[in-house]
This record gives sequence, structure tokens and C-alpha cells, in this order.
Amino acid sequence: MEEKCSREANDSGKVFKEAKGIFLPGKSAVPNVLAAFRLDFSYSGGHVELTVAAHTFYRIYLNGDFLGIGPAPAPFGRLKADRYDLTGRLARTGRGSREEGLSREERLSRDASPGAEIPPREIRLAVEVMGYVPREFNYSTHENSVFFGELTVDGRVVAATGQDSWRCGLLPYRDFHAEAMSHGRRYPVELYALREGYADWRIGEIPQETGFEVVAEALEETWKDGGRREDSEISENPTGRIIQERRVAMPDMGKVPDVSLLGVFSVEPGPFDGPARNWWETDAYLARCGGADIRRPSLDRAGCIDRAFAGTLREYEDGAGTKGYEVRPKGSGSGPEAATALEFALGDAETGLIGLTLETEGPATVDIIWNDFLDETAQVPVKADSTNRIIRLESARGRISFESMEPHFLKYIKVIVQTDKIFRLADIYVRRYRFPEALGRAQFLCSDMELNRIYEASKRTLLTNTLAFFLDSPERERGGWAGDSYWTGRAAAMLLGDTTVERSMLYDFLAADYARMLPGTFPCCCCGGEKNDPELMYTWSLFVLLELTDYYRRTGDEVLKRDFAARVESFMEASRSLMNELGVLENIPGSVFIDWSASNNRANTEAVCTAANGLYAMVAQRLGEMYGVEAYGEEAARIRRVFREAYGRVKESKYDLFTMYPFLADSMTVEDGALVGNGVYSEAAQYYCFWTGLLRREDAPDLWKALVEQFGPMPERYRGTMQLSVGNCGVFFGHMMRFELLARFGETALLEREMKRLCCYMAAHDPGTFWETLGGTDSRNHGFGAHYGVVVMRDFLGMDIPDCRKKTLRFAPGRGSLRWAKGRIGLEDGQFTAFWHRDMEGLRLSVSAPEGYRILVELPGEFCGGKLTVNGKEEEFGRTLECGNVADVRVEAGKGMAVPEWPQS
Repeated sequence: MEEKCSREANDSGKVFKEAKGIFLPGKSAVPNVLAAFRLDFSYSGGHVELTVAAHTFYRIYLNGDFLGIGPAPAPFGRLKADRYDLTGRLARTGRGSREEGLSREERLSRDASPGAEIPPREIRLAVEVMGYVPREFNYSTHENSVFFGELTVDGRVVAATGQDSWRCGLLPYRDFHAEAMSHGRRYPVELYALREGYADWRIGEIPQETGFEVVAEALEETWKDGGRREDSEISENPTGRIIQERRVAMPDMGKVPDVSLLGVFSVEPGPFDGPARNWWETDAYLARCGGADIRRPSLDRAGCIDRAFAGTLREYEDGAGTKGYEVRPKGSGSGPEAATALEFALGDAETGLIGLTLETEGPATVDIIWNDFLDETAQVPVKADSTNRIIRLESARGRISFESMEPHFLKYIKVIVQTDKIFRLADIYVRRYRFPEALGRAQFLCSDMELNRIYEASKRTLLTNTLAFFLDSPERERGGWAGDSYWTGRAAAMLLGDTTVERSMLYDFLAADYARMLPGTFPCCCCGGEKNDPELMYTWSLFVLLELTDYYRRTGDEVLKRDFAARVESFMEASRSLMNELGVLENIPGSVFIDWSASNNRANTEAVCTAANGLYAMVAQRLGEMYGVEAYGEEAARIRRVFREAYGRVKESKYDLFTMYPFLADSMTVEDGALVGNGVYSEAAQYYCFWTGLLRREDAPDLWKALVEQFGPMPERYRGTMQLSVGNCGVFFGHMMRFELLARFGETALLEREMKRLCCYMAAHDPGTFWETLGGTDSRNHGFGAHYGVVVMRDFLGMDIPDCRKKTLRFAPGRGSLRWAKGRIGLEDGQFTAFWHRDMEGLRLSVSAPEGYRILVELPGEFCGGKLTVNGKEEEFGRTLECGNVADVRVEAGKGMAVPEWPQS
């Protein structure tokens, strides 16, 4: 009978079979509640699995030891569930004295016997749930707190939330009357009053134990009309939550091994010369958060001054090999203002949770400050990038072990202990919380160390910004912004060989409700914000659909294509309502993002935005090809024709005093049935014109020549007075598009010089990842920057992202300064590997792809006319070769060989 029930449960397709969503009575809608949930059960064998989901965050302990943290973010009305296989861990837990006297062989034999009888023993499963009930948050939806938990043994449910097996209580030791961390993560900074044994509830008595109330039902996920549940299904159960599988790999949650002591200092209070408030901390905001008297530990420490340490420091290791530091401040007992700082550094910047163990003989206040760089005075800045980076622990005395609940991006940790007593600080660590590096299936190496550094910095940028979706930044916001993810999705395919995260994120966008301003659109952040995003960033919706077409080209995912069909149709229909009599988009509602530059100014985007129209035309053409809808392609052709005609009318005329031919205005208006420029210009908008196909090189050769020579991060020529009013672009996304165009049009040598100038500058500074803006005063780790690694592999090694739909791999080595390059990409279809080497005698390259693939080789122009051998057979020279899944090519240089120009595309 049990076997039948297990089979029926497994076949039901539901994530939770019996669990209901619960929380503390009357607290689900109350902001900032730290709740405790406990499940005690007897284990005597079998396959044990725990499934959990929560809002906002959870952390799990098994018999007091850390098990996991989550969940993966999900769109409004949904939760993503994590599954933990506890079988192996439970089989090793609690043997105690039974282990004594067993040889290594006996232990191995016993562990290898799945049917071995295990004496029953009690297991304590503890879950902390942080219920923020956020109202301003980019990383999580603005919804009430809830917890689902279900334990199964051999597929049979033995305990589920909503039943009496789960107990709960209120954890009292976090103080929420505190300043928020950042504008994108507006929750109170972590501030705790901890006593020795504060975490004993994980295996002992639960503090302030209460009953529970059921606050949500688990709704089975169904995809209808492009992923949206029908209104009738929601209205039948307005408190329901749609539960879905995580869909991507569980994060790496291992500890970083190399955290080293950088220095020890005595700390004195000092004045802070910066602003007391960040730009987002307005009077109205502070009033919503509890008033101006909230605790602000960041201000307490922002002006502190480090002095030479006059006390004594003793390093030690305990019996388990854990390193610790015993600190005796000078003149112990001299007063409560004494403070000592220990500063630590990681080998590489990391996204994760900060942990430590503190032992004091008297009251102590511990401030944990972190950052990914040191400022110009060699300090760890507590206030930077409009973010308050501090955790405060207040302890009466004794020994406490602590781990932060919120993830951060850091390279430096400064622990300030304010006490006049001797104290011991031990086990300083960072627990990773990001995509597991071990799952990466790609690599690149070449003869140029600068390009190698760019690739490695790109991969670290990608790993630390990838969880269950692509983050814009791992610290300040952790938002899943659409425009960013277009570039990061490409990077994941090429630098990690992973498409699961991109697929999951696209489904998250699909499941999210439309923005209020226009049907069919997508929210700015896929898993953050309100039920319907009140703001519309129309170009971000275009980037979602552009990413959809990119992803489909790479994977041939027919299921996702089908699920998006209705949403695509709705979006395109709504977009037509924005078209004027010329058939171009006009007066786009909401805001229009082009680039972090003057191109975003209202004057540059109204009434007819040139760059947005180019992006729409690009998306319409791609969607038309993907879905076989000719009307979409006709719209794209019409928009391009209108703008090309507009450019043809003005390209030889004087625009105004400081901008002449050959630039195209960022914004236009309709006069007498034609587009007329508004006299505002930006570098980024010009790149959009070429990148989206709004203009071709043959339409505007002088414009392209001017962009190549007079713009970019290191222009060959300085602009004269006729181009002074063209606003410079930023890296987000102007320079990114420029690099794409340089590669497309064969400017590989210039591409190499500019990439090294731009990227090596960022990589040479902490934290060794790529920035949002070049000032370094904003986020120094932004996920879209991982795309530089795509450029390195695609345009220098020559390996493009494999097309799994057409079963082709394009391989076109660049004409840079490299002598050799090699690399690989691993996808579900198999391994793609490549190597090439060139010298005075010629070129040799070897490329392999999985069986069934065709390799399309494009040879560099400087080798035209040489003797060509393909897979051991001499052939007549051709620039383009089509091979099977193996290509061994040798080109021997001939005397007086001509070096023609790279072909234009």
C-alpha cells in the first residue's frame, strides 16, 4: 500500500503533495519578522528528501549544522522550491560511539550497503525564515511572508507544513529599527543582540513558541496563454502560491578557504565628511521606515580613524585546525570606548555570506564592514556606491558563532570589536552563494596575457552574478534586469556552457504580469517589485524578446518558443498602437533606456526615438523569422526604410553650429509627413543605428568612419568643433555595441587595442571584475560585463556560440596580434574544442564538434593564396570552408602573398 501511495505521489507532478503555506499567527503581512520553524523526526533508514519554499528567505540547519540557504527568486505569485536529499547525511549523522572500534574497511562496507539497518534516532531540522514583506526591493517581489516544507521517506510524505509535525516561534534577537542597506535592497541592515547559546533552538527549545496559521495553498503550475494562469484559477484561491521547481543548479555554498589577516588596528571615532544620507534616504522614506531615530551603524563607523595597534595579538589554531586571534587591547579595563579592528582579505572577490566566531569576557559590540575595494586612504569604505555595508552584533559576553543571512560581494572584511576586555576572534570565513564554478564547461587561453586576464575577469564577473537568474550586481541591487541579461545570457552559453539559467530567467519574465502602461510588456526586474510594475521601460521589453530570439537560435527550444507565442503576439499588437502615420514608434510611454549617457535624456528620446525604433525593427525581424510571421518582417523593413530616407535627406546638410554631417539625430518629430531631427546627438544612438540594422555601412560610410576614428575609449583622432555636441557613450551598453560592430566589420586590430585599454583598466583595479560605469564610483561588478569574455572567444579564438538548432559551429580566427589560441565549450550536445597557431610559415587550426555538426571555417585574409590542406587532403584555396564535425586545416604561406582586406558583413 505504501509503495502505491509513493508512486501516485511521484506521478502527480506536484512539487508539494500535502504541504500548505504557513507562518506565525498574524505575522504574515507584518514587515520584518524572523521566524523559526522546527521539525523533529525519527530516522531509521530510507531515502529522505526535504522540499522547501519561502518568502522572503530561508536558512536550514540539520542537527544544528548548516544545510542550505534560499530560495531562488520567483515572479509575483510564485515560489521556487528547493529539494535537499538528506539520505547520505542522515546515514552519517549521530552514530557517535557506534563508530568506535570500526576499521576503515568496515565503515566503507557499511556505508556502501543501502539496505543496512540503522538504529532509529531523533533528527532536528530547523529553518529560519526572514519575512521582510518588502515594498521597495529589486531582488524579491513585494509579497507577504510564507513557508512551505515537506519531508518524504521513500516518496511518502511523513511531515508537511500545515500539520502538527512542524512547530514554530519568533526569533527575538534581530533589531529591525535600523537603516536600510541600499536603494535596491531596502531592508534593515543586519543588527543583532546575541547571547551565548542564542542558536540553541536549532536543536533545543524554540524561543517564543507559538502555533501557526495557514496563509497559502500550493497551486500546481500550469502554462496557459503564454505562461499566464487564467483569472478563474487565481480567483478560486486568492491566497494561493504557484509552486514550481528551481529549474537550475543549486548554488555553490562551500566556504572560501583563503581569508587572510591583513592587519590589526586601534580604532578611534572621528568626523565623517560625507553626506549623512544616501540620495534615496529621503524624509518620506525614513518616515516609512520608523522615523529619523532609526539606528545608523554605518554613520557610527564612517568617520573612524585607524591608529597603530598598541595591544597584543596572539594567533592560534584549535584542535580542528581553525585559525583564531586572541586580542588584548592596551590597558584592558580602561573604558568602554576601546575598539580594535582586524582586517582580512580574500584571494579573489566573492559573492557570499560572512561568518565568524567571537568569544568575549565582557560586553562587546562587533561591527562587520566589507567592500570589494579599498578606498584612496587604504580603508574599507562602509559607505560607498550609496550603500551601507555594515552588520552589527551586540553581545553581553561568552561565545557566539554568527553567519550573515544576506549575501554580499566582497574582497575585504573589517571586524571592529568594541570592548575593553580580552577577546578571541576565530573562524573568519565567507560562504559562497552563487553559480557553482565546477559546472562551468568552457575555457580559453591564448598567447596574450592581457586577453587571458580579460577572459578570467569576465568569467568571475559571470559566476558572481549568476544564481537562479542573472544579477545586474551581486551587492547593491541583485536585480534581474532585462537589458543586462541579454548580454549575460550570451556569456553563460560561451563561458560556462550553460543555458539553464537563461531559460529559467526567460520563463520568469514570461510568468510575470504586464507592466501597467502597456499590455504584453515585461517588468524591468523579472523577480522583483509589485504585482504589475507601475513603470514601463519599453526598451527593456525589447531586450527580453531579443534575448528570446538569441536563445532560440542557439538552442532550438521549441517548447519555450511555443510558450512565448501568445505573449509575443500581445506585445506586438500593443506596440502597433504606438506607431504614427509613418509606421514608426512615437511617444513611447514610460521611460526609454538607451545607454548610461546623454542618450537617455528626455530630449534624446522624444517624440520619435531613433535608437528605440532601430531596436524594435531588429526584434520584429527576428520574431518574424522565429515564428514565420511575415507582418513582423514587413514592419522592420518599413521602419528601416523611413529612417534611411530621413538620413539620406540630411546627411549632407548642416545641422547646427556644433554638429554637422554625418550624424543622425537621436530624436525626431514628424513634419509635413516626414521625420525631422531634433538637433540632439549621442555616440550610443549612432551605435544602435548600425547594430540594429537601422543603417548599413553603405548608407552612411562617412558616419561609420567618423565613429571608428573619433569615438570609443581611445580615439585615433580628436573631434573638431563640428562634433562637440555628440554626447559620449558609456560601457552600458554603448561600448559593448561598439565592440560588436568592430568585430562585425573586421576592425579586429582596433578591437583588440580598445578592449585592452578599457577592460585591463578595470581588471587591474579591485575587485578584478567589470564595472557598471568607468568612474568606479558605482557598482564594480556588473553582470553584463561578462560579455567581454564572449568577444575574446568569438573574435580572437574564433569560436562562435554553437548553433544547436542548425547543428553548425562558425569558426573564424581574428586578425589580432595573437600567435596562438585555444579553447572549448561544453553543451548538452557535447564538446566543442578549437586550437590555432600561426607563424611565418602559415596557419594551422584544429576544430572539433559533436557528431552531426558542421564546422564552417572562415580563414583570415592574410593567408589568401597559400597552399591549403583540409583533413589531410590538398584543396583549392577558399576563404570559407564547410567541414564535417572535424576540421584539421593547414595553410602554408606563399611567396609574395597578398593581404586583402577582411570581408565586410
